[in-house]
Amino acid sequence: MSKRRWILLGIAACAFATAVVIALLVALRRPDYRPREAEPTLEQETRRLEVEQPLASSREPYLILDLLSSRLVYRISGMTPKIIPFKIDSIRGPQGPLIPDQGALTLLILEERGAPREVITPPDPDNPVEPLKDPKIFPPDPPTDFILSFDRPLKLRILGEKDQGWRDRVTSMGKTVRRWFGKGQDQGRTRIQLRFPAERAQEIYRGLYQGERILVLGLEEPAPPGPPPDGEE
Repeated sequence: MSKRRWILLGIAACAFATAVVIALLVALRRPDYRPREAEPTLEQETRRLEVEQPLASSREPYLILDLLSSRLVYRISGMTPKIIPFKIDSIRGPQGPLIPDQGALTLLILEERGAPREVITPPDPDNPVEPLKDPKIFPPDPPTDFILSFDRPLKLRILGEKDQGWRDRVTSMGKTVRRWFGKGQDQGRTRIQLRFPAERAQEIYRGLYQGERILVLGLEEPAPPGPPPDGEE
């Protein structure tokens, strides 16, 4: 093996080790779930109110995902019954990492919660189950890790942080590495990963429904995928 190939292998090994260390730090750290202060200008606040006014008039619940202040706001008829802070892990566009922009916003429609739908299967009457395990009384717990899909080329991963053993932390680290570098990283899409306390992530999952409107502050509307160039499928 030539000296040049040895050098290239050494560089590749160092890059891989660096990626593993970064992923390990992400997986093992304890996030800070505190909202930040972000003061919009009068023009930016006016634009937000113009977009939000039809949502408030609909009298249907909607969400405001504020990437500038790191908080998820529940809204209905213009009122705020609940606010949940979060930690931003990453925001990546088709061209690389993105930084929330004070004047940007986009309105999304939820299409899929990204986890298997809860199906309650009645127990076999010939094989009775314990009352505390009866799915009719206690349905399965919602997931703490799920990916939301929208009507735009954007995916949002909600990751519930909980007290984990080293096995769970290594598994979480592996998922992060695969999403960063794997083939299934949804090329051409904007990808956001947020961390919440585990019980808050489950609470969010329970409240989501198909067709729900989510107003994202700090991110410009992703453009829909264009038609392929001539001669390509």
